[in-house]
Formats: sequence, C-alpha cells, structure tokens
Amino acid sequence: MRFDVMPVATERQIIEVEQTANLVWHNYYKDIFSPEQIAYMLDKYQSVAAVKKQMSEGYIYYMLLVDDELAGYMCILTQSDYVYLARLYIKAEYRRQGLAKRALSYMDAVFSNPDLGFFHINKIRLNVERDNSFAINVYEHLGFHKVRSEDRDIGGGFVCKEYVMERFIKEKE
Repeated sequence: MRFDVMPVATERQIIEVEQTANLVWHNYYKDIFSPEQIAYMLDKYQSVAAVKKQMSEGYIYYMLLVDDELAGYMCILTQSDYVYLARLYIKAEYRRQGLAKRALSYMDAVFSNPDLGFFHINKIRLNVERDNSFAINVYEHLGFHKVRSEDRDIGGGFVCKEYVMERFIKEKE
C-alpha cells in the first residue's frame, strides 16, 4: 500500500473533499448526530463554499491517498504555538489500516523540520466529539491526551460537546 499526502489546490479537489465529507459523515456520524445536524454541519463546514472560505483564512487541506485513490483528507491551521488539526476523515473502507498514524507522521515530519521554520509549533491540537469513543481511542493510541471539555454553539440550534486533545510534535526518527 502506497500512502501519499497531497495539498488540495484545485476546484476538482475541493469537490472531491466535499464528496468525501458527505460519505464519511453520513456513514460515521449517524449514531452521534441527528440527520439535521449532519446536514447543517456539512453545509457550514464541508461544502465547496465553506472549504474555499476556510482556505482563504489559512486552513490547509490535504488529500490522503492510498495507491492514488482518495482515502480521506485532513485539514490544519497553524496557531501561535500549535497546529490545529481541524479535520481528519477517512473513508470506511480505509479505516483500521494505519492512515491516521501516517497522516500524523506526515505532520510530525513537516512541523519538526527546522528547514521549514516552524520553530514556534510544538503541539498538535484537535477537538473530538465526547460521544465519539472510537476516534477518542484512536487519538489516545496515537499519543493525544484530553486537555479539557468544551461545549461549542455552532449555530442552527446545535451544540458540539467536545474534548480538546493534544500531543507534542514528535521529532523525526
């Protein structure tokens, strides 16, 4: 299995991200969120327009490819002393194959490389829904720990009840 990470840059790639989000969310989150909340969140955060807006605000989307097939994607935003992992979604048929670990290894390699100038970045931080025990277990297995709980009003009458999790950037081995 060949794993690659490719920045999202074209309109077609943004459309593929939106399509992947729809697949993942309707498959994975159906037991966590109501159909109305899924539709609301997809439109607000993962529609083509939303992704373009986020990219204009500094978010960087990456396609996760397995043997040149889109297996999922991630999205990051650099902050003062950490990088925020805003999204890490993997299609059902590619789960449990180590792709999350490989995506995080990619981030570690980028943010620990002194030639790229990210000296101020020392942690990866993310938010995960408190009812998402599978993802929480995966993140804990990958070295993340819970920092705090927070409830975020995302509009539309919906609230996300999340853990903030983080781990330090691992040095290249």
